Amino acid sequence: MKTNTQNISTFKVAAAYIGTVVGAGFASGQEVLQFFSFFGTTGILGLILSTILFVFFGLIILDLGRRLGADSHEQVIRYAGGRWVGGIVDGIITFFLFGALTAMAAGAGAIFQEQFGLSHLLGSLLLVIATGFTVLLGLSGVITAISYVVPVMLVSVLAIAIATLVTSPINFDAVNQWAQANRAPVPFWVFSAIIYVSYNLVLGVAVLAPLGRHVNDPKTLQKGALYGGIGLGIGA
Repeated sequence: MKTNTQNISTFKVAAAYIGTVVGAGFASGQEVLQFFSFFGTTGILGLILSTILFVFFGLIILDLGRRLGADSHEQVIRYAGGRWVGGIVDGIITFFLFGALTAMAAGAGAIFQEQFGLSHLLGSLLLVIATGFTVLLGLSGVITAISYVVPVMLVSVLAIAIATLVTSPINFDAVNQWAQANRAPVPFWVFSAIIYVSYNLVLGVAVLAPLGRHVNDPKTLQKGALYGGIGLGIGA
């Protein structure tokens, strides 16, 4: 699969990173609630840590993909984990990718049914067809599609957040009274941030690894990982 490296800018690398990590849990706010909000204002430290980790590990994956000339995530995973561990992790990633597609198809079906009164099967089918068509265009097609979607998504998230803050200012005392760390899946914010980044990169590595191969300039990868990680942190 050949890609014109001149067309893969820093912006497209960052957009691809953000677009592959953001999913239903991120969009609905459930991920932020489960991994950070239960810690109250301390959860902000968790978000900062996760942003740093997104930048760090995103750059590692992109750089390995470039140095190994990876066609897929499998080469990077097997290089990092060896034959046996790498094979197991590859199977887990493939399972999660299938699960993500299933969840997105179900979500599209729910939107068609709840918002438009149409068949949920139609919504799911259209999303699967659109996904298949985008994938057939190759990596460059996937990156181009994501680069159009991500700015709209981030602007929408920030606009809603600002509107919410204007109409309902934050009461930090109320936030800390509501928060209960024992309700969080992981009872310590540091571990929560690490696990949050780790499971999100299970999906991200599938795009980031082959993407690194098609970007010749290491500085483009570095800036892309930096801006992508920061974008994920700001979005959260």
